[in-house]
Amino acid sequence: MTRPRKTSRITPKGTRPQSAPQHTPSDGQQSASWFGWLIAALLGIGTAVIVSNYMSWLPGSPASAWIAVGLAIVLVGILLATRWR
Repeated sequence: MTRPRKTSRITPKGTRPQSAPQHTPSDGQQSASWFGWLIAALLGIGTAVIVSNYMSWLPGSPASAWIAVGLAIVLVGILLATRWR
């Protein structure tokens, strides 16, 4: 069963309501330009530490400590990404 079509419009065609959602932060602050690069660098460095551990390129590797260091660096990158505006 289909819904009956409305024949009249409440607002004129092509207009937007006054309460349109804004895609900018409410307080007007934006992250610095280097913040995104910091996030990418931390994610990349953490991944490189983990891969280097498995390739035995690090001293004493393979070791669980290097995995923990790599995961900690990646976690910091993810936490910073949640604060990026």
